Amino acid sequence: MNKAEIAVKIVPSDDEAYTVVCVGEQVWRKKYPSMATATSEALELQILAPSDKGLADMSQPVPTYAQGFTSPSVEVDLDELIKRGFLLDA
Repeated sequence: MNKAEIAVKIVPSDDEAYTVVCVGEQVWRKKYPSMATATSEALELQILAPSDKGLADMSQPVPTYAQGFTSPSVEVDLDELIKRGFLLDA
């Protein structure tokens, strides 16, 4: 799949976090108990660079991460997302 058709966003929400992966017209989501948990799995999935994890996990994030982490240029293994519990939005 063309990299331009995939985007990832990791969003903090109160005491939780969500990872949202857009693949073409499909939107896949997974809820996590914390931003650190979300970014740790994102590292494992190689959708977040190690240098970005520390910035995304900060309790007072730097301005570019205030609304979460976004990457418009990653490769995603859809089968691996499904195995890890990502759900397709209806």
